[in-house]
Amino acid sequence: MSANGRTKRTDTAAVQNRLNWRLVTRWLSLTSVLMLLGGAAAWGVVTLRDPAVLPLKIVRIDGDFKNLDRRTLEQAVSQAIVGNFFTVDLDRIRAEALKLAWVDQVTVRRIWPGTLNMWVEEQKPLARWGGNQLVNDRGGVFTPDVESIKKDLPWLEGPTEHAVEVVSQFKQLGDRFTALGLVIAKLAMDGRGAWTIDLVQGIELKLGNKNTAGRIERFVQLYPRLEQNEKHKIKRVDMRYANGVAVLWGDAS
Repeated sequence: MSANGRTKRTDTAAVQNRLNWRLVTRWLSLTSVLMLLGGAAAWGVVTLRDPAVLPLKIVRIDGDFKNLDRRTLEQAVSQAIVGNFFTVDLDRIRAEALKLAWVDQVTVRRIWPGTLNMWVEEQKPLARWGGNQLVNDRGGVFTPDVESIKKDLPWLEGPTEHAVEVVSQFKQLGDRFTALGLVIAKLAMDGRGAWTIDLVQGIELKLGNKNTAGRIERFVQLYPRLEQNEKHKIKRVDMRYANGVAVLWGDAS
């Protein structure tokens, strides 16, 4: 083999070695950079989790409260306000507030750099529900302190799983009866789905559980004629008959 051939092979090997070292150097450099970035990220996470870094300085609770005690609300959520601006658990704060009977809806948000803002909407009772509960206009049943339940609210009653249906029926009937000068004192649905209405005017209305809408319409048409009886007062109207009604009369005096 000639000297020129050996020289070419030697030069080629040297070039290859230099290329390999460059690749190794680049790989080591990239690895070092990634390790540094990973370390910096880990340090950043640890730092941001430190309660002393960006602590919450202001906790603001907004809302129009009539029955909800602000101090009770503050005490309820205070145990959930743990951590700093980044780590405080907003869902936990919201959950603690919703445990209070008079709290309907809660929105919690961060405001840079150190404020936690809560907007709390208080329950607005539509009526009493059963004995010691209240219900809102969406059919949400809640249980406040008995002392806070106003006795002048109308009374709704039925299986809790049908609260939405009972509230809907109450609203519809209220609109129809207002035109007749009648006011609902109590609306009840029993376990069979049968409806009974007690009116402020002292009338009990039996609707049963079939063709309720049709029976209500018949009563609306019939009531003005029944009211014309000046000698007797209407005590009960039973609409559960297919071809008629049963009326119980009382003394007009």
